[in-house]
Amino acid sequence: MTRAARKTFPVARSVLALCLAVVVLGGIGLALRGLAASEPAKQGVFALRATSVFDQKDEAFLRGQWVRCQDQPFPEVRAYPPFASKAPIYGSVRFGPSPDEVNSGVLFYFALDESDGTGKGYDRLFFDHNRDLDLRNDPVARRQAHPPSRATAGTHLAGIKEQVIFDFIKVHQGTEAAGTAPVEIMPRLILAGQDAKVYKHMTFVRTEVFEGDIQVAGERLKARLGNDFAITLGFDSPLTALVLSPKRTPDKRAFDWWGADRLMAVQKIHGRFFTFAATPAGDQLTVRPYEGDLGTFAIGPGKRAVTQLSVSGSFQAPNRTVPVGGDIEVGRPNPVPKCQVPVGNYLPEILDIGFGRLEIEVSQNYHSEGKRQSRVGRPLVYGIAIRKDQPFVLDFSNQPDVMFTSPTNGQRIKLGDTVMVSAVLVDPKLDMMIRRLEDTSRKQTKDADGKPLGYERNLSLDPKVIITRADGRKIAEGVMPFG
Repeated sequence: MTRAARKTFPVARSVLALCLAVVVLGGIGLALRGLAASEPAKQGVFALRATSVFDQKDEAFLRGQWVRCQDQPFPEVRAYPPFASKAPIYGSVRFGPSPDEVNSGVLFYFALDESDGTGKGYDRLFFDHNRDLDLRNDPVARRQAHPPSRATAGTHLAGIKEQVIFDFIKVHQGTEAAGTAPVEIMPRLILAGQDAKVYKHMTFVRTEVFEGDIQVAGERLKARLGNDFAITLGFDSPLTALVLSPKRTPDKRAFDWWGADRLMAVQKIHGRFFTFAATPAGDQLTVRPYEGDLGTFAIGPGKRAVTQLSVSGSFQAPNRTVPVGGDIEVGRPNPVPKCQVPVGNYLPEILDIGFGRLEIEVSQNYHSEGKRQSRVGRPLVYGIAIRKDQPFVLDFSNQPDVMFTSPTNGQRIKLGDTVMVSAVLVDPKLDMMIRRLEDTSRKQTKDADGKPLGYERNLSLDPKVIITRADGRKIAEGVMPFG
C-alpha cells in the first residue's frame, strides 16, 4: 500500500533539495442524490442472519487478519511444548483492536510444529487459548485433510508456495469467565517468497458473517457484517466490516470510498448522513440519521492565482469515517470545491484534490523517521478541525518537509555499501503525506528511466534528488518518483 518514494544510491544520506520547490510552486449504478426535504429520515432496526464465510462471494471476508511469524520464541512465553521440528514457527496476534490505539486488543501467542520431523510439513498449531503464557496446556489444532473449498487465500497473491488450513479454533474476548460467546476462527498458514527466501504468515479468518436486507432513505440495500483484515471479536466494534450493496445488484458495493466498508462509516444517502450500529452478537443492525452539527471543508488557493479547485475522498476520526465531496455516484463522492461533513477532528484517509492544473493525492502519513509503514508509537494527528461556524480551508500554505523512512537516523554505512534511500513528502503540521502530484496540462509516455509506458498519462512532477557529502560536494542526483 505504501506510496513512499524510493531510489538506491551508494551513499549514506541524501538531501532532497528540489523536492520542496515542487509543492511550493506548485461502476455500481446507485446514484444517491438529493431527496425532497419534506421526506423525514427515519431510524431503522433490522434483523441479520448468520451465514458461513465460505458461502460469501466477496473475497474481503476471506482475507483474514495477517500476522508475520518468526523463527525465534517469544521471551514473554513461559513454556512451549516439545517440538518434533528443528524449525518451529512462532507468532503472536491481537484480536479486537481499537482503531486509534497502538497495541490494543487481546494478545494471543501461538507456535507451529511438524509432527513428522523437520521439512515434513507444518501440521500442528499450539494456540494459547487461556492466555496463561503456557502453550502446553491448550488444545492442539491439526491440519485439515479436507478444508472448505474456498478456505485458501486468493490465487492473486504472488509468491505463495504453500497454504495449510488448521482445525477451527474458538477464542474468547478476555477470559472464558468473562461470559462472552466464543468466536470461531480458521487459522491459515501461508508460506510465500521467491527462491530460497520464505516468508511465514498466519492469517485468521472469522467463519461467520451476518447478512440481511435493510432500507435507508428509501434505498433497499443488502448488508453483510463480518471481519476482514481484523478480528474484532464483538461485532459492535467500529472496525467491523460492513458491506452495503444495492438489493438489485448484491455482488456490487453501494459505497466504494476509502473507509466506507466499516461499521464506523457515516454514509451519505440522498444528501443526508446516516450512522450504523450493530449488536455484539451481530444479529441486529440499527440505522440512524445523523442529527449532529455539520461544518464546511473547502480547498482554497491561498495566495496563488488558482480558480479550478475540487476535492473528493474521505476523512477518518477516532471512531468514524466520512465521505468528503458532493453527491455519491458510482459509490464515491463527486469532486466539489467545498462540502459539508459532520463536525469533528479528522485526518485524511485519501483525498484527490484538483488544484488548478495540478492533481494532488494526499493521505495520512503512516511512516516514521527511519521506519517504513510504522508509526512506532507516534500518535495519530487529527489536524483537520471541522467546526459548525468556522470553515476549514486546505490551501497548502503549510511548509512541506521530507521524512526519510530509510536509512534510519544515525545508521552507519561502510565504504562500498549500497544504501536504500526512501523518503516521503509530508505536511508536518497535519502529518499528511503527498502521494501523487501531477500536471494535467502535460502528458508523458515514458517512465522516469525513459522506458515506454505503453499509454499516455498526466506528467508526474517527481522531485529531483541531490546527494551531497557533509562538505557540500555533490555525489549523485536523480529523480525520486512518487508511488
